[in-house]
Amino acid sequence: MRGLITLMVVVPAAGMVFFAGSAILTLVNQAQDAEHAHDLVRASADAGEVGRRLQAESAAAVTLLSRGPDPVTAAEYQKAIEFTEDATRRYQDRRRSLGGDIPAAERHALVDVDIALHGLPGLRAQVAGRAVATSAAAVRYWAWIGTTVELRAQVALTPGLSTETAGRLRAITSMAQARAALGQQQVTVLRSLGSGPLPGTVLKASSTARAAHDQAIESFGQTAPSAWRDRLARALAGPEMILVAQVEDRLGRAPIAPEAWRTALAERADRLWSVEQRADTDVADEVSGVTAHRRRLAAVQGALLIAGVLAAAAAAGWLGRLLHRRLSTLAERVTVMTQETLPAVEADLRRRDALAPHDTGRSYALKMLGNEQVRERGADEIADLSRALNRLAYSTVEHSASLVLAQREYNDALGDVARRIRMQTGRVSSALDRLQESSLTVDQLGVVYEVDHGNEGTKRLADSIAVLSGQPPNRLWPDTPLFEVIRAGAQRVTDYERLPDIVFKGIPASVTLAGDAVGAVRQIVGEVVDNAARFSGRHQVEITAARTEAGVLVSVLDRGVGHHDPAVLNGRLRADVDALPSLRQTGLTVVALQSRALDIEVELRASAGATGGTVVDIVLPHTIIAAVGRHRRRPERTSVPVPRTAPDTVSAIEDPATNPVAPITAGPLPSRTATELTPQGLPRRERRVAPAAPVRRAAPPTRDAARAGAAAASFGRGVRDLPFTRPPKDSP
Repeated sequence: MRGLITLMVVVPAAGMVFFAGSAILTLVNQAQDAEHAHDLVRASADAGEVGRRLQAESAAAVTLLSRGPDPVTAAEYQKAIEFTEDATRRYQDRRRSLGGDIPAAERHALVDVDIALHGLPGLRAQVAGRAVATSAAAVRYWAWIGTTVELRAQVALTPGLSTETAGRLRAITSMAQARAALGQQQVTVLRSLGSGPLPGTVLKASSTARAAHDQAIESFGQTAPSAWRDRLARALAGPEMILVAQVEDRLGRAPIAPEAWRTALAERADRLWSVEQRADTDVADEVSGVTAHRRRLAAVQGALLIAGVLAAAAAAGWLGRLLHRRLSTLAERVTVMTQETLPAVEADLRRRDALAPHDTGRSYALKMLGNEQVRERGADEIADLSRALNRLAYSTVEHSASLVLAQREYNDALGDVARRIRMQTGRVSSALDRLQESSLTVDQLGVVYEVDHGNEGTKRLADSIAVLSGQPPNRLWPDTPLFEVIRAGAQRVTDYERLPDIVFKGIPASVTLAGDAVGAVRQIVGEVVDNAARFSGRHQVEITAARTEAGVLVSVLDRGVGHHDPAVLNGRLRADVDALPSLRQTGLTVVALQSRALDIEVELRASAGATGGTVVDIVLPHTIIAAVGRHRRRPERTSVPVPRTAPDTVSAIEDPATNPVAPITAGPLPSRTATELTPQGLPRRERRVAPAAPVRRAAPPTRDAARAGAAAASFGRGVRDLPFTRPPKDSP
């Protein structure tokens, strides 16, 4: 016992000493980081001044190269060089004072600036001797100015800066970018002034540079403090700036003297630079204050941490025995709860009959844990913790049962909604069947088919809701040819106009699906083809199928934009049920649930073609493929009147021997179908049924109304539901 108490005293004390030392070391490192950040901020400000001087020097160089060896321009260029050299010396002095412990990104940015400054003398000699083209000189100046802007951007990412300081440095970077873009616009136009009207390329380049300037100013307004925004507003106001704006407005409309253009944009750049300089000063002062504050904070917190370690060690020695005894008891109770009680509750809740209809979460918790709670004496924290753990056990079981009940009610509600939608769509289908029996014009028939197609989309949505609720549609299908199942699923796309763009290639006519898998495969194909049709513009969607060792491979190819990361979607398709994405991706969720139930593999991959797109591979296993010879045509049945209250079941079919019905043809509509458009811009739609052989009769047969209605309903439903009257001879 004494050894345990000693261990309880020594280990926490040693741990506190360790963490206290780590905390103090962290504070010291933070102070050092702040000091390094202060030096980098100063170097960044000096680099900004170098960039401004290079901007003025580039304008003077372009003027010299454009106007010839004029004494005035040569003197201006030499004066600009002197200003640049003064700024460069200040930057290099600051650069040498930086230590070697600089982050990699900032170090690379500093090296780029050093390389740019090293190449300045050579370019100046070429400009003075007019041995370089104007455009080449301008481009090299722009590149070197860009290195100073990049340095300012990298300094904003330096460790040791607060979020607020980093945001202000980003605002300064935006101001530097605006100033650099303004200089680029100045030099671009200056090269072509005085030689006639400005070419369109020059005006376009000027507009591009001005757009970059405006965007950078907007970014500055979003990230800069209000005081800085006020400074910028005051700097860009006044009569001088009005004259500058007037000169800028004349660009491309009236002749502008090169000197007037250069002076106007130099005035704007100088005002931006004044705002940038004051912002640099504010940030440098702020970083200096943070550095001093962190040093004081490290000293104070170090003393407090040491005192706290000593006090904690003394308290641990006094409370060791009591803590050991009571915590041991508490640990035993927690072990029983986590290893026995809660696992037993979880296993019980997984049973579908664990909760009766009249049960509640509270009643279930009392049934599983009992009415008596363990009483804990005392009023200290350990006693409170014991009572809290006891309440936690009851609350956990109660809430778990409540969640199971709520999920059951939610799923039941979704399933009920799906069934109601199916009933309503069935009534709509019956109404459409009756409407098709009437005398309709070609336009009216096209509208009827368009409404019929929308009704089929609603049915697909109802099936998806049923799957998401855990109650997939349980309609029984006979063994069905694979081609008919694929075509039925493909015909349920959302966009009616995309139906002619769906092409079936190489689907083996000898493959037959087992009846218990027909509905799921149709729904999977419908979701996949609908997604391909919606995201591939007006390109065709190709559906192919072939036998493989694993079963039958069905591939859906589109020529759309594709997905940037198909591996993410494939991971979601293979994830556990609890890890599936939200209901915002219902199609993906439905495909995952339906394919998992039948061991169907679904995988997305990028198309290997030059046109791009996505390929969805659906592998149907042998377990859902019917044996050879198992598929049979529906047996002939006696005609029975069809009740209109059950629209989903066709209970009266005319005798094929007396009134044969041709098989539904796949692919494009026959040539006899009207190709003109309806007033709504949609193609006129006809039933895809080949005309039956004419039967010569002396007089029309007499049939009652129910028998005639059943025949029309069966004929109309053949277009929008699974056709079973004929197996396909071969695939299109």
